[in-house]
Amino acid sequence: MTDPLIQNLENRINDLIQKFVFDQIEAEKNDPLSYTPDLDKLAAFRLLAHAELEEFIETKAKTALREKIQQIKAADFKTREHPEIFAISNILSFQLPTEHPFDKQKFLASIEQLIKAAEKTITDNNGIKESSFQKLSIFCGKMIDEIDEPLAASLSSYGKNRGDVAHKSTLRVTTLLAPSIEAKSAIDIVAGLKGFFSPPPTTSEQQAAR
Repeated sequence: MTDPLIQNLENRINDLIQKFVFDQIEAEKNDPLSYTPDLDKLAAFRLLAHAELEEFIETKAKTALREKIQQIKAADFKTREHPEIFAISNILSFQLPTEHPFDKQKFLASIEQLIKAAEKTITDNNGIKESSFQKLSIFCGKMIDEIDEPLAASLSSYGKNRGDVAHKSTLRVTTLLAPSIEAKSAIDIVAGLKGFFSPPPTTSEQQAAR
């Protein structure tokens, strides 16, 4: 089943390519030697694509944290079944109560405070660079050794280049690429995010694929 969030992201990036880059790609193909790109259009595309990528990752993290709140309120909550709680506490330097004897109510109350701290981190987030992606991925339930390093590097590079466009006149920006490459960079990142956040196939789905 397709994740509606990733489907919306794919649609939005495709829409932005059609509005800001498609005609540039066609012009680039038709006259590669003397073609002059519209830098304002390329800059607008990069800024808007970055915003869509950032919102997608933040929304994934917010959704995961809302689900976590519901899980910890369940009567049968067991810490063994939710190791991601400790990953979140570690990355936020948040000390969970682990003294003996174990006080479950105190522990659950502390987890609620931890989730609120994670939610504030998302609210304060500004960008998709590697450190932000790492935190938000862990909020989504990923473990530190599950972080897709090539994807994180691509996001970090895209975030850095977005800053170049956001704080300079397009006439002085040196990171804008050919239209075809600008479009491909965004498409490749979306594909990477789709693979990273896609749940593993169920047994029935694996059997159906055989």
